[in-house]
Amino acid sequence: MTRIQDIALASDVSEQELAWLTVIRPVTTHYSQMVASRDFSGRTILFWSHVLSDSMLVVPPLLEAGARVRMGACNPDSTDDRAAAWLAEKGAEVFARSAMPAAEYRDNLRELAAGPADVLCDMGGELTEAKANTGATLMGGLEGTTTGLHRCRDVDLSFPVFNWNDTELKNRLHNRYHVGDSAWPVFTEITGMGLFGRTVLVIGFGPVGQGMAERARAMGAIVSIVDPDPVRRLEAQHLGCQPVALQDGLNRCSIVVTATGRSGIVGAEALSGTRDGAIIFNVGHGNREVDVDWLDQHPCTAMQNHIDRYQLQDRCVYLLNRGSLLNLASGTAGHGADLFDPFSAIMLRGIDWILQGGADGCPPGLHDFPLELEQEVAELTATSRA
Repeated sequence: MTRIQDIALASDVSEQELAWLTVIRPVTTHYSQMVASRDFSGRTILFWSHVLSDSMLVVPPLLEAGARVRMGACNPDSTDDRAAAWLAEKGAEVFARSAMPAAEYRDNLRELAAGPADVLCDMGGELTEAKANTGATLMGGLEGTTTGLHRCRDVDLSFPVFNWNDTELKNRLHNRYHVGDSAWPVFTEITGMGLFGRTVLVIGFGPVGQGMAERARAMGAIVSIVDPDPVRRLEAQHLGCQPVALQDGLNRCSIVVTATGRSGIVGAEALSGTRDGAIIFNVGHGNREVDVDWLDQHPCTAMQNHIDRYQLQDRCVYLLNRGSLLNLASGTAGHGADLFDPFSAIMLRGIDWILQGGADGCPPGLHDFPLELEQEVAELTATSRA
């Protein structure tokens, strides 16, 4: 069973494109070859993740090893319909298409949660929560987002879940540098705007927010930040950013980016006081850090792809990519796609480790991702880039 846009789109993926993926993602390719030689017959792996070109290296070796793979899109606004069709053609059960309605999204989640599974690979924690609520006992699961960790900590987990979001590798590289490296070029691609002299507000000054702020400053922006942690606010000053109160920053800044991993950060009251003509976008995993539902109660004009204009009485705001993470906006150039190589490798290596019995004996609940696996992936990544 699949729910995709059109299986015919699989033919749009060429052999040359697939070959180039192996060139720019050598570490994932290494583990793909290793996993393809295993015997995982009778095993079922669930994915609730972004369905992108990365998936075309992660899923096929599991199928070659005899596993059943069922995959849902954790965010339809990032789904590459070509990749979804290609994976379905290869034998995966894919529940992913761009711009799917909310009801279909929920149906997909229920479909995956209700079926059998040995391992799940989650981004956002929704499938982990849904599966745990059934009382299922799995060999193990993986979680790779701050949003998912917030959700998992509020759930009575019935199986072990390994947190790779907080690995040093992801925090020091992807969260701290790679999101900013990919998001700002997408911003320019969508809007046609540079950052020189622009006032930018970054909401959330964790590793992702730090990277976004630092890259914006390097591109000529005047950057303010919002964060409840006084240590982070002090760190922001050391990086040349101005800590401000949320409403003050929204009132002054022309570009606003959320990077908290939590829903409802910019709600109705805050949006009502946002600067006229402000451009708002999100780089956190969830798609409701900005209250899109409240915005949708106001007159909306689609300016062009990924840009919506909302009229809020005496002012307007522009929302990019419907509040979903901008760096993975579908149809954009995929800036820095090679930088996710070690992290798709971590997912594949983690799944292999669990299926090989690595998590046997681990009690239910959240656990750190195995340090030895993280270091193994880091070593291979460093070697591949030398």
